[in-house]
Amino acid sequence: MRSTETTNPTKARQFLQRWKDEERAKKYGQTLPGPSIQEKCLLIGTLIDEYVNAEHPTKKMKRKAPATIDKEKSYLRPLRDFFGSRNPAAITLADCDAYRTWRNSGGYVTLRTARGEDKLSPQEYHTKGGDRIVDMELDCLSTVLHLARRRNQIKFHPLIGRGKFASASEIRHCREVAPTPEGLPMIESWFRQNGEHDMADLTCFLAFSGLRIGEGLSLTWNVVNWHEEIIDVKRKKRGIFPWVPILPEMKQLLLSMKARLQAANIDSNLLFPSPFDPSKCRDDSAYRRRLTAACKSLGISHVTPHGLRSYFVTQARQSGLTDAEIAMLIGDKTGPSLIASTYGDVRSEHLVRQAQRIKLRVSVDEKPDGSGLPKGLPTQPSNSLNNQL
Repeated sequence: MRSTETTNPTKARQFLQRWKDEERAKKYGQTLPGPSIQEKCLLIGTLIDEYVNAEHPTKKMKRKAPATIDKEKSYLRPLRDFFGSRNPAAITLADCDAYRTWRNSGGYVTLRTARGEDKLSPQEYHTKGGDRIVDMELDCLSTVLHLARRRNQIKFHPLIGRGKFASASEIRHCREVAPTPEGLPMIESWFRQNGEHDMADLTCFLAFSGLRIGEGLSLTWNVVNWHEEIIDVKRKKRGIFPWVPILPEMKQLLLSMKARLQAANIDSNLLFPSPFDPSKCRDDSAYRRRLTAACKSLGISHVTPHGLRSYFVTQARQSGLTDAEIAMLIGDKTGPSLIASTYGDVRSEHLVRQAQRIKLRVSVDEKPDGSGLPKGLPTQPSNSLNNQL
């Protein structure tokens, strides 16, 4: 009576029976009406909050990289907007199709402040994701539901068996946004003619090193090893091989960068300091916009920072390096398979030169082995042939 906080014996017995039923359900895995009602009242927004509080674990309950967590935070915002008030048990694959339509039509609205405008009056922007972004966002939602299923908050995972909206043939690889050997000097000259030497330096640095833009922007002069002619780098995305070689073009670029910093009297240890705060590295979004503007002004194909990484890979392949060696140089853990499928490319003129080396006829005179026969064939008949003769 005292533990149930009631003076009614009938209700006290009901409470006691309820506690016994709950203990039995926990022990033998039975489901009581109470938990069923809780399941019906459960919202995906609540599951997202619990996933965030758990620090974005993987399906194997391991920690994710900080960069991956930052991306997932941006993925969870439109997911919360569309699915947040829904029950996970009522989600179907048709809702994924509806989410794709909503996302691609600009249904997700964000509040942003344009550069140079008043930060107290943000404007509404309708953002579109695209099929690849939709797939990554729904994969993030699948991870949230997997954690809820692991914690026994839901009975089944409603997104099991969901296919991908984007196909491999529709994905634009980095080799498609890489500059040509003629286009890279044009971009560099365009920046320098406009007085943007820092943009030109960053463009050449990424093309000469094969680094990702996030790996290159954070570098300092302390990691430049002039004696061994290497640059110590910290790879991202589980990268390996923590240095890049200082090739002759890279050495000349670094020396000119150092001279310009000293001439401008900029006191910063960063290779690419921000023009607003030398203690911080340059913003990558500003560089992407200026690179796009340079390509449009020059009338050449679109180039991205990751395309500059592909430029380095293409130059290395045409110089005779194997895909395994190139994978090590750019710090890719996947190895030569990714070089061949994603980065791999050779230019048409190089392929023509290689094809011209093919000999379609074997000339006896071209085999100077003293026998007058093609190289590799026996000059004297074998013993078995002599016996037959």
